[in-house]
Amino acid sequence: MINIEYKLDIFNQIILKEEELNAKRELESLKSENEQIYENKKIDLEKNSKAIIARRIQLANSQKNEMISKARDENRERLLSIREELLEDLLVSLKEKALEFVKSENYEEYLLSKLKKAIDNTTDFNIILTILPEDIKKYGKAIKKLTRDIQVDIEIDEASPNIIGGFIISDKDKTYNLDSTFKTIIEENRYEIGKALYSSLEKAGEKDE
Repeated sequence: MINIEYKLDIFNQIILKEEELNAKRELESLKSENEQIYENKKIDLEKNSKAIIARRIQLANSQKNEMISKARDENRERLLSIREELLEDLLVSLKEKALEFVKSENYEEYLLSKLKKAIDNTTDFNIILTILPEDIKKYGKAIKKLTRDIQVDIEIDEASPNIIGGFIISDKDKTYNLDSTFKTIIEENRYEIGKALYSSLEKAGEKDE
C-alpha cells in the first residue's frame, strides 16, 4: 500500500514537474514574443517618428523654397518695373535734350550736313523733304540752295511737331521713307539705350556692394 502511494506520489511529482516546466517554457516564450513585439513596435514608432520628422522637414524646406522663389520673382518683377520706369524717364530726357538741340545754333549745321549725306545716298533726283514748320522758316532757303548745288529737285512738306527734329526723305510717289527724325532715332535705339542703362545700373550696384 505504501509502495503504491509512494509510486503515485512520485508519478504526480513527475507530472507536476513536467507541467511546471511546460508552463515555464510557455511563459518564457510569451515573454520573448512580447519583448519582440515591443521592440518591433518601438522600431516602427521610431521609423514613423523619423518619417514624420523627415516629411515635416521636407515640407518646411519646400515652403521655404517656394517663399524664396516667390520673393525672387516679386523682386525681379519690381526690378524690371523700376528699370522700365528709369528707361522711360531717360527716353523722355533724351527727347527733351533733342528739343533743346533743335533750338540751338548747332542744329542748322547738323541738319544740312545730315540732309546732304542722305540725298547723296539716294538715286532719286525728285524728292519730298518733310521737316518741322519752324525749320522750313529758318532753313528753307539754305535747304533750297543745297539741293540746287547737288542738282536735286525738292518739295518741302511740314512735319508733325512730335518728330522733335530731323527730317524724312521720300520719293515723289512716297514708295519709301528715309526717316531721320529725332523721335524715330531715339525709339529705334531704345534697346541699345536700355542696354547701356542697365549696364550702368549693374556697375553702380557692384560698387555699392
